[in-house]
Amino acid sequence: MLNLRAYLFGAGSLLACSVAALPVSADTLKVIHTFSAIQKGARPAAALTTDSTGTLYGTTYTGDASGNGTVFLLSPPSAGSKKWIHTVLHRFSASGKKGDLPDSSVILDANGNLYGTTTAGGAVNGGAGVVFELVRPAIEGDPWKEIVLHRFTGGSDGGTPLGTLVFGADGDLYGTAGFGGTSGAGLVFKLSPRDAGHWKETILFNFGNDAGGGYPYSRPIFDAAGNLYATTLNGGNTGNGVVFELSPPAGGVGPWTETVLHSFDGATDGVEPRMGVIMDSTGNLYGTTESGGSVGYGAVFEVSPPAGGGGSWTETVLYNFGFSPDGGSPGLSGLVMDTSGNLFGTTETGGTLHHGVVFKLAPPGQGGGSWTESVMHTFADSPDGAQPEAGLTFGSGGLLYGTTFYGGAASESGTVFKVTP
Repeated sequence: MLNLRAYLFGAGSLLACSVAALPVSADTLKVIHTFSAIQKGARPAAALTTDSTGTLYGTTYTGDASGNGTVFLLSPPSAGSKKWIHTVLHRFSASGKKGDLPDSSVILDANGNLYGTTTAGGAVNGGAGVVFELVRPAIEGDPWKEIVLHRFTGGSDGGTPLGTLVFGADGDLYGTAGFGGTSGAGLVFKLSPRDAGHWKETILFNFGNDAGGGYPYSRPIFDAAGNLYATTLNGGNTGNGVVFELSPPAGGVGPWTETVLHSFDGATDGVEPRMGVIMDSTGNLYGTTESGGSVGYGAVFEVSPPAGGGGSWTETVLYNFGFSPDGGSPGLSGLVMDTSGNLFGTTETGGTLHHGVVFKLAPPGQGGGSWTESVMHTFADSPDGAQPEAGLTFGSGGLLYGTTFYGGAASESGTVFKVTP
């Protein structure tokens, strides 16, 4: 059987940026939870989600007695305490019929229910993943109920949904399937509710692993006009991935239309843009690549719309990673942006200890120039964790929260941390 993680993660005008003379930020990282009991989950591979109370929600890729992963929450410390309380909300079963191996974040609806995907499961002893809902109990402390909204077959409906879901303005769920579809190179889908526990899948676009891209592992985002933006790991003009836009049909009926906004060349601007993009208030898109760039250890890029509408979008490489001391392989990290335009993320490897870093990219001042990287934290494996395989999330008080896939304790099962920007 294909080792999914080993397979997936092994793998305009440009502005080259130096990796030397990095400013040093004060290290303010604190571990708030260490995964040390395998039955309570291990190996968190996705970014966290937070609600208005400051509670954090996440997934572990493995762990539990069956090794099939969990959904958990971390409740913030009560008055007079410093301890976060870890609670397992759901354990994916050994049969896999309701999904296993969750590799993406969960999202919340207005009622506090959680939605997510698994990369495998959906059938007895097999399957190509599921979309699930965890229904919040009416009485606190009662168990959460899992409802499988869609079981992927790996065929025309898609398979291996690695990206996090998003709600559209219509209340439907939108996502990507990394494989399957008409050409086997993945697709973009939406799920529409019909009645309790039954949702209808609609395929918005099939990828052919051609100039239009292939194998979308990313979370989609929407603009105010309802256009969808994401990335593919492969495809494009040189096979190194694309940033794309999908425009809905007029009147809501018919196929969506793809526009490739940027095709990565691999040599200078990066390879394998896995996690998708974020958008700022003026419509610029920002993302990361797993490798490539001028140094070879990945890059942060910006794709900007044409001024006045019409014409081509323009890609700019904001930063090229050099592995040490600045970090390497940021492609598993989605970016977040603060109100000053600073970008924050993680690298899976690199840093002075080679276990990854938390980084900040500050935009140039009014006089222009290059973006500046600061290493906010270099991971040491113990006790803080190693190999952060997800980006960061802004939580209460403007703090940043994240996870590491390894490290933290003798079990090497990962951590949850917070960082003061």
